[in-house]
Order: sequence, then structure tokens, then C-alpha cells
Amino acid sequence: MIHGGRSVMITGHDTVIVTGAPVDAGIRAMLDVLDRRWPDMLVAVSEVADGVFRPWQTSRNDVPAGTGEVLVARDAQMEQRWDEVGYSLMEHDEGPFALLYQPAGQTTVQIQVNEDPYGRSGFGFEPHSATLISAGLSLVTVVTPDAESPFSRRILNALRQALISQTRQT
Repeated sequence: MIHGGRSVMITGHDTVIVTGAPVDAGIRAMLDVLDRRWPDMLVAVSEVADGVFRPWQTSRNDVPAGTGEVLVARDAQMEQRWDEVGYSLMEHDEGPFALLYQPAGQTTVQIQVNEDPYGRSGFGFEPHSATLISAGLSLVTVVTPDAESPFSRRILNALRQALISQTRQT
């Protein structure tokens, strides 16, 4: 991954989310909330910033629909250290993260269902295979410093909630 003419070390943990929500709107909603906590937040938006980090408020409308990549750092210090330490927790147990998204490449996908998708209780549930009709869905890869830190869990939960809220609005 390149930003500012430099390679960014890939050391993070990938989590993939499959959604029918408008991903660009979900990302904007999530980062608007994070911006209140990180007032000096910087982002590099693919196809727009050419790897240059800019303040969120000036880049907000640059998040593309359909396919995109958004790199996020709390401030200039975190963005500079990203090159040195990659996706790792830094000061205040926070770290940089990335959001990469695109439409699903296949129209159907075989999946393993491990939880009752109907939300029923009191019934015995056996994990089973199923077919996911993925036409019209997007894949979002969230790269966080790790899988289990409170920071990484907060980022994933914030994105999930933002995407869910966008789905309810449509």
C-alpha cells in the first residue's frame, strides 16, 4: 500500500464485512462520529488524494461510492509513525486503520451458518451450509491493529452500527 510516496507496512488484522448498505455513506457516518473524538483526524482517500493524508472535514465528500480505500490516522503524528510501525497500537492504545471496499465479485457464495439467522431461541441449532445471493452486496475489509484490542473492537462496532443505520434509512 502506498501513501505519500512511501510504502505502508501491512501488519494489521483483516476483518471482512458483507453488506447491502451504501458503504460510502456508512463510512462517512462512522468517521463523522470518530471525528468528534479525533478532531485532528487525517484520511487518505483512494483515487482522490494520491496517497496524501488530508483533514477529514475537507476529504469527507471524496469517499467514493462502489469501490474505494480510506486510510485513517488520528493525527499527523500517527500518520508519520504508521510507516515505521505499521498497523499497531500507539499512544492511548489507538492505531491507524483502513477501510477497503468493493462490490461482491460473485453473484452467489457458499457460506457456513454458525448461528441461527432467524434469531429463534429454544430450538436446537445445527450449523449448516447455505447459499448467499451476493448480487448487490459489497465487501468491506477493515484493517485494524489486531483482532481483540478494545480499540479494534470499537472501530469494527462503529462501522457495523453505521452500516446498519444506513440500511434502515434506505
